[in-house]
Amino acid sequence: MQNNRDAEIRSDWSAALASVEEGEELSMDIGWGFTDEDIKELARLHKARQYQEKIECLLVDCNFITAACDFGEGRYEEYL
Repeated sequence: MQNNRDAEIRSDWSAALASVEEGEELSMDIGWGFTDEDIKELARLHKARQYQEKIECLLVDCNFITAACDFGEGRYEEYL
């Protein structure tokens, strides 16, 4: 079962990322995991040059290292 903060974050990643100073501040609230839809939305935001550092830090903190590296290198095809 999702908690309210988890659902709030996942319903609007842009607002959630804007609300924190560091991306990893969201890690615990989302249970250190992502759905495929979450990754797709984070890739879309990152590709649009929004919250890039926060997204990469969040991905690394949640142990999604490959995705963080791919995003950092501009490789979005697998995720979009």
